[in-house]
Amino acid sequence: MRDELAVKKAIFNMGGAKMAGQFLDVSTSAIGKWARNGVIPNLEKAQLVAQESGFSLASLRPRFEQKAI
Repeated sequence: MRDELAVKKAIFNMGGAKMAGQFLDVSTSAIGKWARNGVIPNLEKAQLVAQESGFSLASLRPRFEQKAI
């Protein structure tokens, strides 16, 4: 899923910004920044969001797409 709204939808699936922030140990303002920018820059946090929300890691970090070696 290459969707600019993927981060917003993933956060919604986790119960919203407040619940996601508590689960990830980050502020709700950080969650809001991720949603506005459409990317989760921290790999570990993005992996947790992917596991909990059912979204792929690539959809949550589109700018950091892995290249095949």
